[in-house]
Amino acid sequence: MCLALFIAASKQLPVIPKDPEKPAFHVVPLPESMDDVRKLLPYPHIYYVGSHEGCSCAFNYEHEFKSALELRDYLRKALTVADEIEGFSYRPGQERLNVLHSVTISPGGVALPEFFFQDGQRLLFRSRKTMQAQRRNPPQAVSSDWKPTRVGARHLK
Repeated sequence: MCLALFIAASKQLPVIPKDPEKPAFHVVPLPESMDDVRKLLPYPHIYYVGSHEGCSCAFNYEHEFKSALELRDYLRKALTVADEIEGFSYRPGQERLNVLHSVTISPGGVALPEFFFQDGQRLLFRSRKTMQAQRRNPPQAVSSDWKPTRVGARHLK
């Protein structure tokens, strides 16, 4: 069963069209019919992120290869447009989408061999600089289910 990765931001992110003739890394707007994903992600600009395989599986299994590095580089550039990017990964085919795991991670963290996108995983992508500043000046009150974590760390919701 394949993996699907979606990302969302408060501002429009660059689109990288999918070319069926030359499969490669792509970031395309979420189809209007995917309301279940829209309900999970708080930002209006939502995208599907795929690899040369067409799905998002290569991001888990090709850490030292082009796919994970392209995702890392894309997220780094996207974080210059938006302060944070939220994501959701899951295995398509489920009737209901559920958040089973949450993680806060830098773009570089997604390319580490020990990082894997999980089924039902909500992601908060932040730049390493933002994450370090947050550790130095932690918020006084946390009003959401997001909790600062180390790069690559995972915790259950």
